[in-house]
Amino acid sequence: MKSGWTGGMTNSTETTVKLGEDFAKFIEVGDVFAFIGELASGKTTFIKGILKGLDFEKSVTSPTFTLVNEYDAKYPVIHIDCYREEDLERWLKLGINDYLSDDNIVFIEWADKMKPLLPENTFHINFSHKSSNSREIILSNS
Repeated sequence: MKSGWTGGMTNSTETTVKLGEDFAKFIEVGDVFAFIGELASGKTTFIKGILKGLDFEKSVTSPTFTLVNEYDAKYPVIHIDCYREEDLERWLKLGINDYLSDDNIVFIEWADKMKPLLPENTFHINFSHKSSNSREIILSNS
């Protein structure tokens, strides 16, 4: 990931998408991002913006039930959701390590549920509600 992006505040779906779109300029192939935050804190909406910034023009949905979505954007993007699956052994059987390759950009929602499987160089993005309409999205090292 290129340096320079630290996060921001959003107050609507549109501003969350826009922040994600701006964030896309800093992403590089091989990056893995752990998205941490409570339910409805903007993780999927932010990812929609990132994909828009990576020239993906189709629908983006959270893979809550499918566990993994693959997007053919400007670069290959893997979107993983751990909300419904916490069993690390199952993730290994599903081939999580194949997705975490240098050929992909990987976004993992609820990544705290698979923390032992995350690569050491994973970027963490924390989402938190600041009010009913306001969210803070911050890049951190852990």
